[in-house]
Amino acid sequence: MYLSRLILNANNPQTKSEVMHPYELHRTLCKAFEDPEAARILFRGDTDRPGEVNLIVQSLTKPRWPEADGKYILSVDEPKAVELGGLRADMPLRFRLRCRPSKRIGEPGNEEEGKRKSLKEKDEIFAWLDRKAAEHGFEVKDAGFDRVYWHESRGGKQDKPLGGVRFDGVLVVTDPDKLREAMRNGIGPQKAYGFGLLSLAPI
Repeated sequence: MYLSRLILNANNPQTKSEVMHPYELHRTLCKAFEDPEAARILFRGDTDRPGEVNLIVQSLTKPRWPEADGKYILSVDEPKAVELGGLRADMPLRFRLRCRPSKRIGEPGNEEEGKRKSLKEKDEIFAWLDRKAAEHGFEVKDAGFDRVYWHESRGGKQDKPLGGVRFDGVLVVTDPDKLREAMRNGIGPQKAYGFGLLSLAPI
């Protein structure tokens, strides 16, 4: 598994468009891989510093990034191989997860049946996170979230903003094997929109 970091110019028109339409950013990232499907790309664009987008990209195969041009790409860190063997039960770790807590509408006769609906209430959002944690080998000890907004552009759609969240907090490992798998595959739906990448760091 490989982890890359690219710093994008937040004032560049392409960056501005791709931050709001992350499916377009996914299409740009795919150009760095011979086989994007095999790479199983997960990515997240953080805007913690003014004027920059800190783009974290995780992949199962090694990418070939273009050189920094000073306009769109400000800097590129070489892909770093990541080993997950150090995870162990009861280990506390900081985490960040950008995701879309949601549910599918399943009521028969509902005109939106089968569509995905974002969860909006705080209690629903944290309950979603706890369910995912139980499925993927960890327990959430402390977490907060910020809401993030994006636009659908796949299929030419560019309508109203859709909602997601970015969690930051502390987790405890309960099942290292399940957590490793979650890190490789991502958590939650819509990976091609910049959701699902779970980042871990020591306390």
